[in-house]
Amino acid sequence: MNNKLIALAVAASVTAGLAAPLAASAAVESKWFGFTQITAESKSQDKPNDGFVFGADRVRIGYKLKDGNVFGKLQIDFNKATSNGVSGSKVVNKNGVLPEIIKDAVVGYKFSNASKVSLGQFKTPLGMDFNTSGKKLDITKRGMEKKLVLERAAGVMLSGRRIAGGFGYDIFYGNPAGRASAVGTNGTVGKDHTTVARVSYDMGKLMHVELATGKSTVNGGTDYKATDFAMAYKRGPMTGKFEYIVGKGAKNQASAKETVWLLHYGYRFNKKFEGVVRYYDAKDDATNLKLTNMYIGANIFLGSNKTNGRLQLNYVLVGGDKMGSANVYSGTAKGYTDSAILVQYQVSF
Repeated sequence: MNNKLIALAVAASVTAGLAAPLAASAAVESKWFGFTQITAESKSQDKPNDGFVFGADRVRIGYKLKDGNVFGKLQIDFNKATSNGVSGSKVVNKNGVLPEIIKDAVVGYKFSNASKVSLGQFKTPLGMDFNTSGKKLDITKRGMEKKLVLERAAGVMLSGRRIAGGFGYDIFYGNPAGRASAVGTNGTVGKDHTTVARVSYDMGKLMHVELATGKSTVNGGTDYKATDFAMAYKRGPMTGKFEYIVGKGAKNQASAKETVWLLHYGYRFNKKFEGVVRYYDAKDDATNLKLTNMYIGANIFLGSNKTNGRLQLNYVLVGGDKMGSANVYSGTAKGYTDSAILVQYQVSF
């Protein structure tokens, strides 16, 4: 009984002590968000087990907060592993990244409406489609170029927007790109690092253009370097996109060079239906082999906005030196090697 009384007394004193600070911090704005993407997929490359398989692409929840010029964000994905490869570890692991379940952990300060600084783990600013939110993708999957970007990394980034009209920039410096598929040896945290620089130009919502270059160094190995150019155009119901990325030194191979480009067209017939076509072309210069994926699909919007109640249907056509050919594409940029049917239903808040 005495223990219960002591516990109640402690709880009461803590509550009283917090009352004033909580009242004082009423200006802090916070917002929870989340989304779930349930999938049904049939992939001919999985023969003879090529029937429909049910699963999920993303199961995420997070929050954003703002207190004057101070901001922060946390996003976790329950569809990822909870371990970072170090038993019991609660810190950045040897690869320089947080546990897989943590997608973003960001804090920052906004100097003005045009500039800010971000610290933590987040997407490096290389790749237009990669830097599009997972709940706003035009097709069910991220494409072949995703394996060539520098992924999420822990570090610091200085960003600016609306400079001299529509120009913008991002400069990132941080740990080795431990999550990047193309970085074969992840480097030494504290010695090796990732650097990325991006410049962009926006003409309102009509057009967006960006150019980025980045590198992840490897102690005693081959640095991985990537350059990306992309543009997007939107007018009325029509959307067009183009992106080109080249990666050199993938998986610690000095002779490795790979390119991927995509061309996308979408047309919004009405508020509920959009047709899309996207073509990917990947080439491995080391072997001179190619792989192509063409997505033909539809986005059906069943909810009150574009992200809640979104149903995506994709059929993937494959070409080039695919699986089963005399030559098989084996580059870093992964795609489908046989036809596939992809269905995804998303709910979000």
